[in-house]
Amino acid sequence: MEHAQPESRTLFQYEDGYSFTRESGEATEVPCFGYGASRRMGDAAIVKHGSSNVDWSAASLFNDEAPLSNVEEWLLQADYAAKSSKRVHLRARFDQIKATLIRLLPDVEGFRIVGLEESRPQPSVEADTPYGWVPIRRLSLGYKALMAWVVDLASRLFEHYPDSAEPLTEAAVVLVDEIDLHLHPAWQRGLVGFLSERFPKVQFIATAHSPLMVQAAATSNLAVLRRQGDRVLIENSPGAVYGWRVDQILTSPIFGLDSARPPHLDALLEERQAIMTKPGLSEADKRRVAELDRDMEQLPFGEDPEEIAARALIKQFAERLRVLEGL
Repeated sequence: MEHAQPESRTLFQYEDGYSFTRESGEATEVPCFGYGASRRMGDAAIVKHGSSNVDWSAASLFNDEAPLSNVEEWLLQADYAAKSSKRVHLRARFDQIKATLIRLLPDVEGFRIVGLEESRPQPSVEADTPYGWVPIRRLSLGYKALMAWVVDLASRLFEHYPDSAEPLTEAAVVLVDEIDLHLHPAWQRGLVGFLSERFPKVQFIATAHSPLMVQAAATSNLAVLRRQGDRVLIENSPGAVYGWRVDQILTSPIFGLDSARPPHLDALLEERQAIMTKPGLSEADKRRVAELDRDMEQLPFGEDPEEIAARALIKQFAERLRVLEGL
């Protein structure tokens, strides 16, 4: 008599609390994708690497010339497949990518496929921007670099999870080098939240040189890489910076800047400090301190333009009040 074998299940647990199980016989591999700093679009919708035509999804981490999926080509192929097939999920995936790009890219309200016309030798994809409809190949480098790796990631999730109703919500590990590269400060602040929302079960491991990225990811696991001789040391949990201003983060041990002020102002402050620490001040010293004080009085102090203007108004009122009291 044969005995039934116990059901085999494998549990995967992530730091954010998400977990999932796989039945015995099912694939348990969580895919890993990597994106280097160049993030160059290729000519094909899905790029294959190597003589064996095997898709190496982290090639651009180690080779600046390794291309990613071509966003325009992917959208064109996805649109054609959706229109020529009765399978509903193909249209859903095309719509998911469009919605992802619209949510990701500032000032882009939509995309359209431009068909064959006498003035257009081949179909193309255009983005709806404040300047009108612009071919995506003519968008700025920041737009194209961001689109390149996000669409590449989405297309690979579609490939890896062909039977999933929501491939963008499936698990993966994604490495991104210099994730802040070419991005406007406003993009940097919103990117972490966008990725967490759009790819909720993806573990992102990214490097950055921007305090804005640190500020946006202050509740994530932060680590600082420091060079020591011919080695690189990894300092985990370098210090809590939750709620800190960007200038405070810059002068924290994470970045280690001595000051967030302009270099010329630091020089003036150092000069004033050197004079004031003398045991006795000459008349020339006193005149120089007065000059430095006048120069620094013109500097703005405040969190924003409104506070700066308010401080200036208070200063003017105080000066006029002193004049009136002296009459």
